[in-house]
Amino acid sequence: MILTRTPFRIPLGGGSTDLPAYYEKHGGFIFSVTINLYMYIGLNRPPGDDLIRLKYRASEEVERLADLKHNLARAALQRTGVDKMIEISSTADVQDGTGLGSSASYLVGLLNALHALKGENISRRQLAEEAFEIATRDLGLPDGKQDFYLASFGNFCVLNIAPDGNVSVSNANISRETQERFERQSLLFYTGVRRSSVDILEEQQLGVRENKIDVIELKHQTKSIGQEILAAFERGDLDEFGRLLDRHWEVKKQMSQKISSGVFDAIYAAVKNAGALGGKIV
Repeated sequence: MILTRTPFRIPLGGGSTDLPAYYEKHGGFIFSVTINLYMYIGLNRPPGDDLIRLKYRASEEVERLADLKHNLARAALQRTGVDKMIEISSTADVQDGTGLGSSASYLVGLLNALHALKGENISRRQLAEEAFEIATRDLGLPDGKQDFYLASFGNFCVLNIAPDGNVSVSNANISRETQERFERQSLLFYTGVRRSSVDILEEQQLGVRENKIDVIELKHQTKSIGQEILAAFERGDLDEFGRLLDRHWEVKKQMSQKISSGVFDAIYAAVKNAGALGGKIV
């Protein structure tokens, strides 16, 4: 039995500049942090038969890999060449569709387990890149690099993405005192809303590829604010982080009418009235 535990993440600055349509022209910047909420993958090879069994919200049992309905699991098994006599189960601390990068955490955790099963010791970077390629090339999803790298590397993580797709990864230089204040002063709420980000990401990628000036300018602003947020963290100025988060949210809402809603706007107004400096829908 092989077990993996992979963290979920909260983006802090630069979000969506990790999309290929943007970073291939302008380079991307991401500042994010992983949190103590996780995806758990269990992997076993029962010797009784050659069936493929998968347990998640649903339960599948198939003879052929091609018949597996779970896209991420099927693609990961295809990539790693495991096509029989395998049982995979997954559980998570938070439901999918809540904006914490659960799909990436699932894929990175599963690949980690599959490579361990085969006796292959691969790096965190290799895990992140393989998961990104499966999502974008094999499955055609409009994902960026952020979620896969955060799931692999963790911590307060800074990603600088070159136009050729090469990612420079570093830990932010944040004091323990600032980290503890961040935990005390930040509140994370579940809105009860679950949704897919695919439509929003496709819309943003299309806007950049069509060279829409307003879309690209919003991405530039997002990257600039993200760099300011990192600087605020590194000097321990979390009040400034709050104010920058408010600016970031106003910019993000302009990227797509699908990002916010009447419910989200009401929640945001309520927390601002209660004294919050800033916030965002994750």
